[in-house]
Amino acid sequence: MTGTRTDDGGARQPDADLWCSYAAVRALRWMGTAPADPDSVAGFLLARRNDDGGFGWQRGLPSDVWATYYSAQGLADLGRECPEPDRLAKWLASTRTPDGGFGMTPGQSADVWATYYACRLTHEVLGTPVERGDDLADWLAALQTGGGGLSWAPGGTATDVRACYYGALAWESADTGPPPWDRDRLVGWLHDQQRPDGGFGFAPGEEPCTWAAFRATGALRALGARPLDTPGLVDWLSARELPGGGFERWPGYGQADVWSAFTVVGALAHLGSEPSADAAGRVSTVVRSYQLPGSGFTYRAPATAGDSLATAAFVLEPGKARPDELAAARDWLLRAQTPYEGGVMYMPGRGAEVRCTLWAASALRRTGSVLDGDRLGRWLRGLQNTDGGVGYWVGRGSNLTSTASAVESAVVSGLDPAAVLDTARVADFVHRCLSGASAADVPGGPLSLTATAHAARTLDAIGAGPQARAVANTIVAHASPLGGWSAIPRHLPDLASTYQAVLTAQVLDLPWDRASARRLLDRLRTGDGYAWSPLGHRGGGPLADCLGGLLALASTDGGTARLPRLNL
Repeated sequence: MTGTRTDDGGARQPDADLWCSYAAVRALRWMGTAPADPDSVAGFLLARRNDDGGFGWQRGLPSDVWATYYSAQGLADLGRECPEPDRLAKWLASTRTPDGGFGMTPGQSADVWATYYACRLTHEVLGTPVERGDDLADWLAALQTGGGGLSWAPGGTATDVRACYYGALAWESADTGPPPWDRDRLVGWLHDQQRPDGGFGFAPGEEPCTWAAFRATGALRALGARPLDTPGLVDWLSARELPGGGFERWPGYGQADVWSAFTVVGALAHLGSEPSADAAGRVSTVVRSYQLPGSGFTYRAPATAGDSLATAAFVLEPGKARPDELAAARDWLLRAQTPYEGGVMYMPGRGAEVRCTLWAASALRRTGSVLDGDRLGRWLRGLQNTDGGVGYWVGRGSNLTSTASAVESAVVSGLDPAAVLDTARVADFVHRCLSGASAADVPGGPLSLTATAHAARTLDAIGAGPQARAVANTIVAHASPLGGWSAIPRHLPDLASTYQAVLTAQVLDLPWDRASARRLLDRLRTGDGYAWSPLGHRGGGPLADCLGGLLALASTDGGTARLPRLNL
């Protein structure tokens, strides 16, 4: 499967998206209807299930609590049972942290996103109580800041409506007794986020959007309260309907998508209301049109549903784009730097994500363009967690992939990492991920070539060159006699690990074996693209084609092509 060009100037991955599929199914259920082809949606969701009982964002990726909740809840909304709940429960228990919260993956620090999803999985999907309820209540209580709102993790100072929603719903699902916060101050902080026009913003000074309205009304409902101006909010939400039948996310956005429908209908549900029958019929028709044949959903009509990863891959893949196509894709990526955050979103209307930001920054650099550095720098600064690392998006627990992506987004965009991040604390987090000179994605997790490569390049970018080279030199143990490099020494080589090995060698000016890379690429070649593994019998999609094409160009004898910094 290769990427598909879209009419909006971008490109999209050929498969459906998990979050879009969950939002579409749930919004349709709230409106008393269902997808036109529910069996295909269920099949799409079940394909993300792993042997450990959890689900991954995409087929083959490791399980995380975020993807597991959306998959399991989507199946429940379709009337399907989640298979092997005992195995799911055992995996979910492995994400519990000693301080009482939940991490997104085993070994990762707790954050309120993961804790919310884990509590709802436990209560609504597994039908069991959350164990160690007192520990959970203590962890949730530590989220409240001096202003009354909740932060993403204990010790944080940034407050956000989404953090309040996740905290309040986690408490409600776990049923741990009275609210573990000063409830009146929390409700007061939420009330303060309602704007004079009736809408809600995520935090003081931020413009209103339907996502913030959905989270604010949900948090207030869980706390036994309502917005100060409920009629004003209902009018504001109703005004978001567009002539074509869907909703826009904020005034003036002018485009409908699946999460606008999800958040408007969901906010009304929190208020005990619903769209009119006529409006629900129009919105349902629009949302149903977002389903891909034989699969799940994307976020709007597939012909105009570009995403930042596929669009960046289209720009970067050697020989792929004509000059006019390159210009259109460049403009698409520049528009993807969100108006309310400084990073790049995966899909328009969604929150910014740090890996997508790195891919976009690297692709734009090829076109001679850069992201808005001031906005990018502020956003990167806000991503850094109290442990010094960075998560995929604001409030997510830290991992090395995201931390490296944040540092490298700054480097690629011409920013000094030390000017946007506390690099001493970044170094602390990287050191906690190291075991000897090899690294894991989270402290105490399994060691891998990719994590080691991320650690080496991060240390190099923040000025720890000698240690970076010592870490990078361990990658030689991952070289495979079959060609290329493997995630774990003496295992099967793969495309992603090989890209990281060569990229790291280039960045640190270390020798690497071009012939070895070519031998692996010959094994990965499938038609006009590349598979992720020699065991793959079909192409890995636009991201694999991009990485394979870039590696092939860099591996030619005497070639001088440099690999762009790209992480997954």
